[in-house]
Amino acid sequence: MGSFTHRIYNFNAGPAMLPTPVLEEAKEEFLNFRGTGMSVMEMSHREKPFQTILDESIADLRSLLSIPDNFAVVYFPGGATLQFSALPLNYLQEGDSADFSLTGVWSNKAFEEAKKFYPNVKSIFDGKESKFTAIPKLTDAHINKDAKYVYITSNNTIYGTRYKEIPKLKNAPLFADMTSELLSRKLNINDFSVIFAGAQKNIGPSGLTIVIFDREKIPNVNHPIPNLMNLKLMDKNGSLYNTPPTYSIYIAGLVFKYVKKLGGVSAVEEINERKANKLYDFLDQSTYFYAPVPKENRSTMNVVFRSHDDSRDKEILDEFEKQGFAGLKGYRDVGGFRASIYNAMPEEGIDALVSFLKEFERSKT
Repeated sequence: MGSFTHRIYNFNAGPAMLPTPVLEEAKEEFLNFRGTGMSVMEMSHREKPFQTILDESIADLRSLLSIPDNFAVVYFPGGATLQFSALPLNYLQEGDSADFSLTGVWSNKAFEEAKKFYPNVKSIFDGKESKFTAIPKLTDAHINKDAKYVYITSNNTIYGTRYKEIPKLKNAPLFADMTSELLSRKLNINDFSVIFAGAQKNIGPSGLTIVIFDREKIPNVNHPIPNLMNLKLMDKNGSLYNTPPTYSIYIAGLVFKYVKKLGGVSAVEEINERKANKLYDFLDQSTYFYAPVPKENRSTMNVVFRSHDDSRDKEILDEFEKQGFAGLKGYRDVGGFRASIYNAMPEEGIDALVSFLKEFERSKT
């Protein structure tokens, strides 16, 4: 890949590509941020320049997602996986239970992590039999009476599925891992009690996680919580209990401003639907490639596809690389191919991929 002198089409699932204008702005400010004579990387998180970055980024995110005042927006280190432990510790006590919808690897990991502390947690859906191509239509009828919350992974990066409609529950709060789709589509924040997302898909560099939670629905638990997992403590300290991932927060702030310039989340969602439909439309009419996920469950962020001749997969992957496409190999336990087409993927990247797939099919059939 080192022979390319231009930016390639990066279809990696994460860390994923960032918008070129954001990277260009960061490049201009890298050595001297707004006349401070310092890079954001080397400035104190306790001084005014960084506090301005932090405040602006949170205000922009609130504006983009129309986040109500009763919801906190907090930056956490540790990646989204840290929240697999943090959320049960903040919301459950000994003997409590929660319901988990198991639609893929990450919801299963969250379930297993919660069981370490609270063995009464339950699975209310398991997509294993469908090879994780199924997504349940969750209603209050599915929820156990003792569930303190219901946990979902809204978009499944590995299997290319998503909840097209977010469950609307009255009998239990909804928690959602939205790592691979936050900022990609419109949301009603009041449908949730907790949303969290690792930054490395649509927001910024890896190592940063955003947690959005309803302050009015977080209980007082009677056990200690590690400080960097304590939602109330991190909120009280304005994401600054310790040194946060400062540069990642800076990049996230630039991304939020970029999305606002595009017209906000509604405009981005329209672009994302158009990009995904172009690729799915080709796959659905192709005689060589196909999408294994039912139409009603398909992700707009991660398009999983296969060929009808697996023996040629390596050949196809080699051709992808030669043509300047990166990251199209399917997840190691799934195989096939996966195009992660997050917000930053330009539409011409989809056009180029479809054009290549058409030509490859024509030459091999």
